[in-house]
Amino acid sequence: MGTRTGNRAMQVLLTGATGFLGRRVLRQLLDEGCAVRCAVRPGSDVQSLRDFVGLRRWSRAETVNVQLANPEQCEGLVQDCDVVYHAAAALSGSASNLVMNSVVPTRNLMNAASEQGVGRFVLVSSLGIYGSQELRRNSLLDEKCPIDPAGHLRDPYTYSKILQEEVAREISQESGLPMVVVRPGVIFGDERGAMSHRVGLQLGGLLLRMGGGQRVPFTYVENCAEAVKLAGFKEGIDGQVFNVVDDDLPTGRQVLRKYRKAGRKFRVIGIPQVATNWLARFNEWYSERTEQQIPAVLTRYRVQAMWKPLQYSNSRAKEMLGWHPSTSFDEAFEKTMASGA
Repeated sequence: MGTRTGNRAMQVLLTGATGFLGRRVLRQLLDEGCAVRCAVRPGSDVQSLRDFVGLRRWSRAETVNVQLANPEQCEGLVQDCDVVYHAAAALSGSASNLVMNSVVPTRNLMNAASEQGVGRFVLVSSLGIYGSQELRRNSLLDEKCPIDPAGHLRDPYTYSKILQEEVAREISQESGLPMVVVRPGVIFGDERGAMSHRVGLQLGGLLLRMGGGQRVPFTYVENCAEAVKLAGFKEGIDGQVFNVVDDDLPTGRQVLRKYRKAGRKFRVIGIPQVATNWLARFNEWYSERTEQQIPAVLTRYRVQAMWKPLQYSNSRAKEMLGWHPSTSFDEAFEKTMASGA
């Protein structure tokens, strides 16, 4: 699609611009010469966003205070836009709250984008929506893998992202709105460290390392932002889905070693891979016995979905987007540690 339409710069709408990933996407879009309209919630720290992208770039950006749950506001928001990047999403809360703040805004934005004739809708989803519990150990997880059929058994966030994609796919097919979906892995970088639930469960000052030999599907935030940006530009990719994970992914044990080498200390209890299911079975039994007074934080379904050893592919993003992670995991980890995250 390029970064220009005729003699003018591409007009882009970006939601989630003040977020961890969103502001990196904004900076890269502005560096490409795009004019970017940023949808922000009332009360958002726009000054911090301006400082992050720099005054030189900021002249091509505008911010609009908007509630994405309001369909009428979404209609005005997408007017004259060539591409919509939808990166805003609720990350925590109850299932109903996550649906209200992720699924409903997506429906409103896509309906408005369809009516306004937007050229492409880029949806930022999540690698976590795959039904990885159905895969065999060390299988390849790529874009051909099925979506989790029972995301509600995982966690509210996963469930909301699955619903979000279902709604988006339905609207795209019915309206003809071109859509591209980007599914990032575990995003880390400045402000957000690499100690993910994919490594283990943190209980206060204690870390339950789950397994340890499984690869963690990381993507450095700057690498991920580049993939998201490219998803709005490349020709011939409408309808495609792209997994975004970096090369040379570390195991859970390797992540912990890097933290220790960097001087970070953890109280760690290692749970061998073969014991994770037994621990989950006990947690489920004890939760049921106490009538859910002790919640089933660890379930067999979650164990299979989160900590099973798998291989992760980024081949489609490389081949069709022309994307390559420019920062290696080791370099990204060092930058993250230097930032204090």
